Amino acid sequence: MRRAVDLVARLQARQPNDRSLGQHFLIDETHLNAIATMAGDLHGRTVLEIGPGPGTLTEHLLRAGAVVHAIEIDAVAVDHLRTTFAGEIEEQQLVLTEGDALEATWPDKIDAVVSNIPYQISSPLIDALEKHRQRHGAPEVVVLLVQEEFAERLTLATPADRGSLGICTALGWEGAMERRVPPGAFRPPPAVMSRVCVLRPIDHPAGVDHRLVRQTVHAAFHHRRRKLRTSLRRPPRRLSRLPGWHAARWKAALASMEDDPVLDLRPEDLSVEAWCAFCQRLGSAEVENL
Repeated sequence: MRRAVDLVARLQARQPNDRSLGQHFLIDETHLNAIATMAGDLHGRTVLEIGPGPGTLTEHLLRAGAVVHAIEIDAVAVDHLRTTFAGEIEEQQLVLTEGDALEATWPDKIDAVVSNIPYQISSPLIDALEKHRQRHGAPEVVVLLVQEEFAERLTLATPADRGSLGICTALGWEGAMERRVPPGAFRPPPAVMSRVCVLRPIDHPAGVDHRLVRQTVHAAFHHRRRKLRTSLRRPPRRLSRLPGWHAARWKAALASMEDDPVLDLRPEDLSVEAWCAFCQRLGSAEVENL
C-alpha cells in the first residue's frame, strides 16, 4: 500500500503546491477510504477522477478494483503519477490524461465519478457533468469532496441556500451532504471546512422541458434581488437553442402571464417544484400570431 503522506511528500519534493490550481491534498487515510467506499462496489467499474494530484485517492480507488480514468492538469503531477503508478498504467487499470478536465475528453461510459476536486472548478464541473449525462448517460453515482459552503448550495441544504446551482442540479440529481473533512486532513490545510457530497441521477421532471427551467432559473438569479417580472423581462441569452423558442415567443408568453403571482416573487422564494410549475405554465402559455 502506498501511504497518502508518502505520495504527497514525493510530489512536494518535485515542486511546491501550486496555489493557483487549488492544490490541497487529502492525506487522512480514513477519509480517503470513506470517500471510495461511498461510491459502492467499484470492482471492474470505470471511475472518473478529476485532479488526482499525488494519487492519494487514486490509490484507494485502485485498491477497490476500479478502472480509473484520471485527468490531471499539472504536468509535474502527471509525471509523478506515471512513475508512481507505472504498473497500473501498463495493465490499463489506470488511464492517465494530462489536461484540463473541463476541456479534456471523458470516457463515454462512466460508472462513477469520485474526486477531490479543486474548489475553483466546482461549479463548472457540475455543468460539465450534466452535459456529459445528456450525451452519454449518467454515472450511477458522483462522490465529490468540495468546500462545505459549496456543498450546502449544491444540495440545497436549507432554503437560504437556494440558487441557480442547487436548483438546476436538483432537476436531474438527488444530492446529499455526507462526512465533514477538517482542514487538518489536508496538506497544506485549506482555510475552510470541506464536505463530501454524493449525487445520484434521477429522472428529469415530467411535463416540462428541464432545459427551459435551467435557462429561466439562470436568467432570474442573474439579478437575484429583483422580482421575476423584472428579471425575466429580457429573454435568456441562449433561448434560441431550445426548439420552438425565440425572443418574441418569450415576451408574448410572459405578457399572457401578467397576473401570475409568481412574477412578484424573487428567485430564491421558489422551490424546485415551484420553478418547474412556473416554467410549465410558461411553456404552455397561449401566444397568437407567432
